[in-house]
This record gives sequence, C-alpha cells and structure tokens, in this order.
Amino acid sequence: MKKLTVVVPCYNVEDYLCRCLDSLVHQDIPESDYEVIAVDDGSTDSTGEICDRYAAEYPQVKVMHQTNAGVSVARNNGMSIAQGQYLFFVDGDDFVAENCFKVLLHIAETNALDVVMFDFKAVNPDTPVPTTQSSEVQDVKVITGKEFLTNNCLHGAVWLYFVKRELVERERMQFPVGRMSDDNVFSLRAILAAHRMVKLSKVCYYYVQRPGSIIHEKSIEHKLKYMGDIIYCSKQFGEVIEKYRGELSEPTYSRLIGRRNSFLYVAIVGALRGGVISEVCMQLKNEGLLPLGELDKRDFTDSRWTAIRLLSHCPMMLCGVGKLMSWLR
Repeated sequence: MKKLTVVVPCYNVEDYLCRCLDSLVHQDIPESDYEVIAVDDGSTDSTGEICDRYAAEYPQVKVMHQTNAGVSVARNNGMSIAQGQYLFFVDGDDFVAENCFKVLLHIAETNALDVVMFDFKAVNPDTPVPTTQSSEVQDVKVITGKEFLTNNCLHGAVWLYFVKRELVERERMQFPVGRMSDDNVFSLRAILAAHRMVKLSKVCYYYVQRPGSIIHEKSIEHKLKYMGDIIYCSKQFGEVIEKYRGELSEPTYSRLIGRRNSFLYVAIVGALRGGVISEVCMQLKNEGLLPLGELDKRDFTDSRWTAIRLLSHCPMMLCGVGKLMSWLR
C-alpha cells in the first residue's frame, strides 16, 4: 500500500497547473510511496495535455479524464481509485510547500493518526513555490476530533488535512455532487469520526486567490447558485451535528451550531455584495431560516455580525441595505 494519495481536480487551470504539479512531484519521500491522481474535469484548454505530460514524466502521477461534471465528481472519482493510506486533496490552481510530505507522514504514521491538520497561506497568482521548507518534526499533541472542535473553529477546506482512507471508507464519505463549497461537510464528518488527530502550525498549503476561480466568478447566475449552495451546506452541516449530538459536550455542540449558522451569515454578506440580497432573503424566509441564529462569540467577535443578525429580523431592511450598496457602487 502507498502511504499517500494526492487527488488533484483540474478544470481550465493551464496557467497554474504546472506550478501545482511541480510542488507535488518535488517532495522528500520516494516516488513509490505516494501517488498523485490528476483528474481532468473536461477542460477546454491545455489542462488535460499538461496532466498527460506529467504522467509520462513522473511515475507517481496518474491521470483520469472525465466529461465536465464539477469538482465534487472529480474528487470522488479520484478517491475511488486511491491506494494511499492517507488522502490529500489539492486544487489544481493551488500548490503545496516542497519537502513537507516526509514530516507530515512521519507524524501521521508514528502517532497512528486519523487526521493531520496543517496551516495554509493565501497568496497571489504569481507567488512562486517556496524553495526551502523545514523538515523538523514538531512536538505534537494527539487529541480526538471532538476535542479539536471544542477548542477550535472548524475550517472546512478539505485541503487542510491528511485523512486516513480507512476512515473515509468506513464512514462512506463522498463529496456532494453539483454543490459548490462541497468540502465543509466532508471535513466536519472526518474530524468528528477521528479518534486520533493532530493540529500543526506548519504552513504546507498555498491557496491561490485568482479572479477566475469558482468563488470569484461574478455572473448573477453564478452568485445565486453559490449562495444557494452555501444555504444547502448549512443544512447538511446541521444534520451531521445532530447525528453526533449524543457524543458532543455542550461547549462543542454550541460551537458547531454557531459554525453552522455562520454559513447563512456568509450567504447574506455575499448576497449584499453581489446585488442578489432580495433573492437570497426570499429563499431563507421560505425555508424558515430567518431570523438568523446566534454565532459563537469565541469565533465571531466582529460587531458587524451582530448587525446582520438584527437586520435579519426584518428582511425588508436587509433588501434596503442591498439597494443602497448597489447605488453606492
């Protein structure tokens, strides 16, 4: 069995993919110890050809080509053929620090971990891959996933974790098809099921903020789809929390409920900025999600969140704020 499978969903990322794949093949473990599964999601640019070129040059790289079906299907398909003990998901326009796999796998294996979490840094599209990365092993504290959630606000991005494949298969975990922000519930389920977990302060992942990415798309249709998917994510998040309710302490449960509610706040802020607040308020009202529930003050201290919650008691006022913002733009 290989130690690690890296799944890389790729769609029209020809300007970024080489940097991503270079960061994955220039690692400090033998190529036989891991595999990189690049899933070309029906790209219309040279993304598929780049994947094939790397697969021909590097034996650890494999390629899947699929008809365009979205990042969730790409991740699920890559996961379905994974052979690694641990799974790691990397977006095709992002990249990882060179020479970080050895220390992460050492920590995971020596501590028999279900989940390893590390840190990330948001960068610009022209940021180069760091050429130096300390391989020094940090002191680690092994905790359960539930203990982690008691003391930390969950970051839902799935690229922040190595997750044991056995856990994913045991819990029958998949990414929801056709949904943006698809990884939040996946990450929550993985951490709740983790008996042994470590959180590291080591920066291993570089998240590239680019205008053409999914969350920066500007069309009205896309914005409404994205806001609707955030609302859907909040509901799914809540269902998972209730499934584990009997196993959670009150502080953990309260923090997770606040995190669930936060998705709806994000939807409203996005709708205000995107000029679609009337449509989003109508959906929230029809689904009985207004007024908004409270946030956990350990994680959300900005007074603006309180203002949004107060405004959510009167959707007409929210819509008025949205019109004012549109006028000022």
